[in-house]
Amino acid sequence: MKHLALIAALGVAALPALSPQSVFAGQPLSQLEIQRIHELVGDVDLSNLSARQIAVIKSVLVQRTDEADKKATILAILKER
Repeated sequence: MKHLALIAALGVAALPALSPQSVFAGQPLSQLEIQRIHELVGDVDLSNLSARQIAVIKSVLVQRTDEADKKATILAILKER
């Protein structure tokens, strides 16, 4: 069963149409997402984010990981600017 899950995950990762960048491409952050980011990392400037950064942040917010992982990932994305 683990092999099937791995194959499925690799297949989905290989499809560019299902990547977070394409799913969330062109969609600005909603007020709820901005509020959630501020709850996680504090008051940060979100004005100059690229489309790719927004897409990755959106995908991080919906992942089922703990808050510390989300915070670390979002802070790393914000440092890329």
